[in-house]
Amino acid sequence: MASNQDNKIIALNYLKKQIITCAMPPGSPININDIAEKLEISKTPVREALLELQYENYITVIPRKKTIVSRISLKDLEYVYDARSLIELHIISHISLGDIKKHKEMLTSLKKKWQNIDVAGQTKEDYITFLQADLEFHSSLIQLCENPHLVHFCQELIYKSQRFWYMALFNNQVDRVREEHMQILDALLKGDPVKAAGFEQTHISASKALSILSD
Repeated sequence: MASNQDNKIIALNYLKKQIITCAMPPGSPININDIAEKLEISKTPVREALLELQYENYITVIPRKKTIVSRISLKDLEYVYDARSLIELHIISHISLGDIKKHKEMLTSLKKKWQNIDVAGQTKEDYITFLQADLEFHSSLIQLCENPHLVHFCQELIYKSQRFWYMALFNNQVDRVREEHMQILDALLKGDPVKAAGFEQTHISASKALSILSD
């Protein structure tokens, strides 16, 4: 039988995925009873999951009224991308040659995937598949540092930036993203993390600018 902690993780993962992918769009109400019934768990772990999501600013609690999915403002987007730039550039530029050698197989596999990724798809499902691949790309790069605290913090920032792209479907320039990802991977595989960090800075800056223009 699952413990309350296990059920909390189930509720947390479910809710976070629903919020990030905008299956629960910004401003939508959250009903504890409905979620508990859907997941077939008690209301207590759902409440505990919501407390954590509130702390991470995924949800907003309006006292004595309701709980809703937090809205995304232009200022929020700027803050997220500024924080991502600082942390991801630090991680990539400080990757050692030993780390690159250790993870060369993963980087090579990631490069092959992005060489063959479809950027011509026109459907919503094609774009969602692309966003999932983009999440995997950035998650893989930050894990190169093998610092669990940095990885967790940066992962949350990536999730929050992806909320926008799910909300603004089809506004991302997928061909540009693929080219920039390839530049980063090529530089790392050539043993030049500083050059890779430069490409990453260009990539994040371009995504930030497009996010603001699309808001």
